[in-house]
Amino acid sequence: MASMTESELGRVLLTHRGVQWIIGTKDDPYALLLRAADDDPHRLGGLIRERGPLYRSSAEAWVTARHEVAVAALGDLRLSFRHPDADAPAPDDGGEQREPMPWEVPALRDILPFGEMFLTAGRADCARVGELLEPLLGARALERWRPAAEGALRGALAAAGTGFDLRADVADGFAAGLVRDILGVPEEDHDRFAALCRGGAGALDAMVCSPHLRTAHELITSVEGMSSLLTGLIERRRQKPGDDLVSALLARTHEDEVRSVCMLVALVGSELTATVFCDAVAALLDHPGVWRSLCQNPGLAPAVVEEALRYAPPLRLVPLYAREDLELAGTAVPAGSQVVVALEAALRDPAVHAEPAAFDPAAERSGGQLVFSGGLPTSLLAPLVRLQAESGLRVLSAEAPGVRRAGPVLRRLRSGVTGAVLELPLTR
Repeated sequence: MASMTESELGRVLLTHRGVQWIIGTKDDPYALLLRAADDDPHRLGGLIRERGPLYRSSAEAWVTARHEVAVAALGDLRLSFRHPDADAPAPDDGGEQREPMPWEVPALRDILPFGEMFLTAGRADCARVGELLEPLLGARALERWRPAAEGALRGALAAAGTGFDLRADVADGFAAGLVRDILGVPEEDHDRFAALCRGGAGALDAMVCSPHLRTAHELITSVEGMSSLLTGLIERRRQKPGDDLVSALLARTHEDEVRSVCMLVALVGSELTATVFCDAVAALLDHPGVWRSLCQNPGLAPAVVEEALRYAPPLRLVPLYAREDLELAGTAVPAGSQVVVALEAALRDPAVHAEPAAFDPAAERSGGQLVFSGGLPTSLLAPLVRLQAESGLRVLSAEAPGVRRAGPVLRRLRSGVTGAVLELPLTR
């Protein structure tokens, strides 16, 4: 990650934002999604689909909202979160640093700490780490944490009272708390860990949507803080192993990778969990019949989560890079090109779903499989997100069956990737 002053960072972020706004004025639907303003994302997704199987956006990306092409792109080993420049040898400049020209603006991936969170890992590394994590964070391994997850949500609901904000008062603490315990964070660091998770929210959005300077600063500070916290935890576990994820990973891989993977679990995992849980609850309260069915039969929670992953996926845009020249949907895509899957739109493709805008957990859909496509860093978090979201819905439906909205859902600014809920006021 390039080191720059706050004023330099602010200039770069503002330039990226300005370019996105200018391109959006040309009615480029993908550029409008990047602006993450007041435009209806579902309408824009439909416009992207109308552009064809794969269209070249003015935002210098190949974009698709077709389900068939999304499946092909997400499963193509030649497309990765990792840009090919990341593996290119450093230029031999004789030790001299060339002053960049005023019009040369670094990419977001070069100025924000995505690599430290394992978010720029290639497919081969993701597959290898996935095998390491399966006995630790796989669906079967995580079952032992289900009682703790349900107990944590009961405690959060009890503390929240009759009127509360689902995101701030329940979901954030619930999501980060279980991850904290899985990692083995000591009690004296609990508050610090929770604060760092809150500050790291928005990392996925910042991969394609230029954040505010304040948000970028919080992200950088949180990554630095979490790295320091995990470095201390790793050192303690080297001296005295425990029954936690850090200790288990130390026995399987090197320290830098342990820190990076644990950063992904902490900052990205807790964010995805809170987002999925809040969006699932919002969808349920918009569909009272489905909510009543869940209250009567908590065993429906897994199906509700899977439909929520399709209906309001926590990854609405998936940015990939071509590692080599390839062909996708009959189109030649040169190496180094960005290919963006407009996943929310693809999961509402009428060519696949008869009623794509309906929230119907009883329908046979395939949303979750696409959201957490294998070989990408986010796929490593799928079992954790599912377990927590399912546990949360089971407890909420049992403890607060009469819950209802007390105000509109507010979403975080510039959250084009996650569409993250910022506030969801409820009462019971």
